[in-house]
Amino acid sequence: MRRKISLALSAVLLFTSIVWAADNDGWTEAPYTEAAQNGAWEKWCEEWETEKNDWENISLTPGADETELNFAWYSKDSSETPEFRWYEDDTLSPAGAQIVSQSNAVPGYYSNKVTVEGIEPGTTYYYAYTIDGEWTEPVEYTSADSTDSFSFVFFGDPQIGSSNENIPTGESSELGQDRSVRNDSFNWNNTVEKAYELNPELSFMVSAGDQIQTRDKKNSDSSHATFTENEIEYAGYLSPELLKKIPVATTIGNHDALSTNYTYHFNNPNASDVGSTYAGGDYYFTYGDVLFIMINTNNTNVAEHASFIEDACKEYENASWRIVTLHHDIYGSGEHSNEPEILELRYGLIPVLEENNIDVVLTGHDHTYSRSYIMKGGTMDESNFISQDDYDLYIDGEKEIDSAYNNYLTSIEDADHITSTEDVVTNPDGILYLTANSASGSKYYDLVEHQQAYIAARWQEDVPTFSMIDVSDDRFTINTYRTDTMEKIDTEFTIIKDSSAPSTDSSTEVTTDASTQATTESSTETTTRRYSGGGGGAGASSLTVNGYTKTETTETSTEETTASAADEETEETTVSVTSNTVKVSIGSTDVEINGSTESMDVAPYIQSSSNSTMVPLRFVALAVSGGNIDGADSANAVQWDAVSKTVTINANNNVITFTAGSNVMTVNGTKQTMDNGAEAEIKDSRMFIPFRALGNALGVNVDWDADTKTAVYR
Repeated sequence: MRRKISLALSAVLLFTSIVWAADNDGWTEAPYTEAAQNGAWEKWCEEWETEKNDWENISLTPGADETELNFAWYSKDSSETPEFRWYEDDTLSPAGAQIVSQSNAVPGYYSNKVTVEGIEPGTTYYYAYTIDGEWTEPVEYTSADSTDSFSFVFFGDPQIGSSNENIPTGESSELGQDRSVRNDSFNWNNTVEKAYELNPELSFMVSAGDQIQTRDKKNSDSSHATFTENEIEYAGYLSPELLKKIPVATTIGNHDALSTNYTYHFNNPNASDVGSTYAGGDYYFTYGDVLFIMINTNNTNVAEHASFIEDACKEYENASWRIVTLHHDIYGSGEHSNEPEILELRYGLIPVLEENNIDVVLTGHDHTYSRSYIMKGGTMDESNFISQDDYDLYIDGEKEIDSAYNNYLTSIEDADHITSTEDVVTNPDGILYLTANSASGSKYYDLVEHQQAYIAARWQEDVPTFSMIDVSDDRFTINTYRTDTMEKIDTEFTIIKDSSAPSTDSSTEVTTDASTQATTESSTETTTRRYSGGGGGAGASSLTVNGYTKTETTETSTEETTASAADEETEETTVSVTSNTVKVSIGSTDVEINGSTESMDVAPYIQSSSNSTMVPLRFVALAVSGGNIDGADSANAVQWDAVSKTVTINANNNVITFTAGSNVMTVNGTKQTMDNGAEAEIKDSRMFIPFRALGNALGVNVDWDADTKTAVYR
């Protein structure tokens, strides 16, 4: 599905996440990551020869609530019935014996499950179990001191083994299953370790699904209970030592759904037959006052999921937060996100989620990161909807793109259903949707070319990521990190529940200046918010606990730049560009202004459909300000509306607007069609506008040197 790319391996790239593609999908080649250096990869390869044959790794899952913990593991059918003990002293004692529930698993193995009850806060426990009659070494587990405030990790699609069709550096044949699982498991181990290093006090992890890759799509009806070809992948998924003491609430992904192995390996709390596939159905658990509902959307019977969600919410009607996790990204921005089958699921689930006052929906499936605005009330536009078959014809190039396709894409952007575009939202009227990127680098998809209106932030640089989520009675805060540098890929996002405060004003139009336009980079903001309290969030102060920096929001005020009715009453200031000589060249990030050189974040290019020179918004800010970005900002010279994808430029006593995807600009309220069919467009998550059209609107002379591919304003 993904465009093919190629990279030349060199010493300069040795310690970066090397990304290659085969069959159009990117991946992270483990031996060339920084984590693999100093013998780490070689050590793992040696360990893998034993690890890959160990199908008896244990899995931990959150219990029905914080006082319980669930375990599951395989044992050979030729061995004795295993024993399990749970105790507070690290000396093995019969006093801690637990009841082991055993059932048939894949041929040659049993599945064993235990639920430990009565866990006290802030207590260190130990557990051990038998493998082939021999006791394992005791494993330490420490419960949280309190559930009033806790952290959990959210990740997506480890999909161990998905890199199997890729060709390693310097080779000519595909990895195959064994080596791909080895590769992906190494990266997966690194992600788990990086998350734990960031916050050793995390309570558990949540997976958006697709723990493994292999499934028997053609014969699942007969093979699902005895399928063993994915067991090496489960061995890789369960290989991190940290998973022996960190519970994971897994969601059933489409790669998990067609075999019963999932039910053998995981012991989900409050498991139901509702929404079932061969891998099981919906389940839920609570942690403190937070309700987590895990939905198997591989079963598309929305009525079943609705009944399950309603029942769980009724049982825990006083939960301070209600979190739903499902595999499919119903408000994502990757290659699956525009598919009609996904959209049917979206519009089926929205009323159910909203009627049950769900706060946040966590998803995966698209192997890209995205965060939505707060959304409410989205409904299917049946007059513009198309079938999955027609959509596939468009995507495969068998049907020419036409108005029906474009109208469909416009109809699913749900621009009219955005209720808040803030990064700190108080009492929001709607739901946040978060989509996780790949946690292992086994497969990456591209972001769709056009960023949907409902997307607040998105990112894809072909590096594994995870989100650290902090929860208290009144705050839900998300920070998302890339595992190679541990830098944030998105601004911190917080939902605040305050009974004394009104909901965040959904009518406010949020704008950004060109120098802080919303992008996929972690250093940018989705609104023009200047924090008086320093980095990290609105009036934020930092609290460091065991090497993990949490953000606590204070009452420090913020200055926000918005376009509102009050702005219309003030005298409009414009910036003059007529006295500046401005030069740009295709492919260069340099801008020459009156002989001085400034830099842009991305280079101009020639739009193939119109043969027009396209420049980013940072160029516009530099051009209209003579290189003085602060001056342009103070005069509101360039404003970006992330919802309508429109830029407004105030310069030379003109007000000019461009909208992404449109060949029409407005100059002082008058619509003008741009020459040669040129359109403003979003490319690589940056807004670009036609150089000549802007120059003509500003009333400056526009020159073009075809030999040097240089465009000039004089």
